Amino acid sequence: MTMPSETEHWAVDKKIPVALVITLLVQTAGVVWWSSQLNSRVTVMEERSLKLELEIGKLKDSSSDARERFAKAETTMQAFVETTRRIEAKLDRLIDDKQPSRAYGPR
Repeated sequence: MTMPSETEHWAVDKKIPVALVITLLVQTAGVVWWSSQLNSRVTVMEERSLKLELEIGKLKDSSSDARERFAKAETTMQAFVETTRRIEAKLDRLIDDKQPSRAYGPR
């Protein structure tokens, strides 16, 4: 193997067409532009994801609140039903006590 002499060094050949250089520059600019657009889209998606996570947390909190309220309402409704049954039973006894006895027959 021969060693390159010190006079030989890397150089750009004048035979490289200007169109190739322009094409490479345009492609490089396009890749840079595309990657910046992609970065922007990823940033927007991350922000949306954070907002959705916050909304989901709020919905979970409100759903547990709603469950507690529903349980309290159900307990209250059961108490109302029981009270209504007792009132009906008392009214039935009161009506039965006020009616003339059937043992005496019609008057």
